[in-house]
Amino acid sequence: MLEISFITVVGQILLPLALGIRLWRVACSSRVEWFLNALSVAAYLALIAVVGIWLLVPWYLPYGFALMALAAAAASWRRSGRSFPPCAVRTRAGFRASCNRAAAAFCFVALAWALSGYLPPGGPAVRLASPLKNGEFYVVNGGYSILINPHMKTLEREPLRAYRGQSYALDIVKLNRYGFRAQGAWPQDLAGYEIFGEPLYAPCDGKVLFTENRLPDRVPPEHDRDNPAGNFVYLECGASGVVLAHLMQSSVAVAPGDRVREGQQIGRVGNSGYSTEPHLHIHAQHGGEADFLAADPLPLQVAGRTLVRNSRIDAR
Repeated sequence: MLEISFITVVGQILLPLALGIRLWRVACSSRVEWFLNALSVAAYLALIAVVGIWLLVPWYLPYGFALMALAAAAASWRRSGRSFPPCAVRTRAGFRASCNRAAAAFCFVALAWALSGYLPPGGPAVRLASPLKNGEFYVVNGGYSILINPHMKTLEREPLRAYRGQSYALDIVKLNRYGFRAQGAWPQDLAGYEIFGEPLYAPCDGKVLFTENRLPDRVPPEHDRDNPAGNFVYLECGASGVVLAHLMQSSVAVAPGDRVREGQQIGRVGNSGYSTEPHLHIHAQHGGEADFLAADPLPLQVAGRTLVRNSRIDAR
């Protein structure tokens, strides 16, 4: 969590502000230099809007940065050079232009890689109803590129083969009316997280294959590596298996062999297992093997949508 906090503060707050100030204050020697400067800032802001995890700050902050950059670019445009600058100025401007060109190229390549994860792999997706209701929810991890979904590292890496079933998983938190997912940055009190204790509903008609209900909820940043799913419900939805994990201790309301109907409450969201803060983990996979995390993953849709990082679910 401390690593995420540092990256968020520097990469998603301080650096965008610094780039906006630079765009506003630097007097460009030509309109070409102005364009490359503005392009590099726009490329970086677009990249963090897609790749960034907006947990410590609200999801709508990138829109504020975009407005800031537009205002800074407009002010800089009026001051940008109209005449051919002296040789020394041209040399410095050429170096800045080269840096801006390289930065923009890097950001656009990374952005294209991240956006490629918006397209699911071939084959039909498992269609599920929303397992969460009565609120607005935010997808922290999701999609089909490792830049927006770290679960994707389990897809090809042989040391992680035992967890391959979660390659296309979603991690979901709840937002309050101001767009924050917790009372403070990293509260120790689990009740300070909006999603903790949130009712969980069956996303399909199906049969309960496996459950776990006894594991304790961990105080952030503690986590349980020995039981990565924590408390969970594993449903057989047609020919697919659906795992809903990190549930609250003693909240699972179904047992193996039970038949459930879509929308039936089956538990509550908690912070058990390998989880650094309360959230819902959900993924779909082939079959119902006992070693369920090692199955082949399946793409999924929730309420008719392909969800990716920074998607929001309005279930009010």
